Amino acid sequence: MTTTQTKTAEKTGVTQNVESFLKGQLSHAQKRFEGLEGEANKAFKVLETRGQEAKKEVQALWTKVQAGELRADPRVQELTKKVDAAGAGLRKRLDGLQAKVVEAVGVASQSQVQQITHELGRLSKKLDVLLKPTRRAHGTTKNSGSAASSPRA
Repeated sequence: MTTTQTKTAEKTGVTQNVESFLKGQLSHAQKRFEGLEGEANKAFKVLETRGQEAKKEVQALWTKVQAGELRADPRVQELTKKVDAAGAGLRKRLDGLQAKVVEAVGVASQSQVQQITHELGRLSKKLDVLLKPTRRAHGTTKNSGSAASSPRA
């Protein structure tokens, strides 16, 4: 054999080795791909089943909401109480903040205006009681024509 033939034989052997190596790698990759594809199909089926179950649950809840049955559920009642309590706490905090802002501005708050209105009403009633005898006295003096008996400032 000549050196050219030897080199050609070596190249052919290397080429065959590379081809067999690549075929083996390709075969192995195809097997892994088929395994991954099978796992993906299983996962998809599980997700599809879960989605259908969730859809049924949502439809059942929607039916209960429309029928008003959901309000009788103790969990919903507990959540309603928690939401109401949180709302009340938020209202208190906002009222306190509003009072601080109003105080900083120097304007009477709503509760202060209500207290003032209540106090004015109470004082007005007292004045009416105190002024009734005076008004009667003025009414009789005007009718009698005596200007000297009416008090003057």
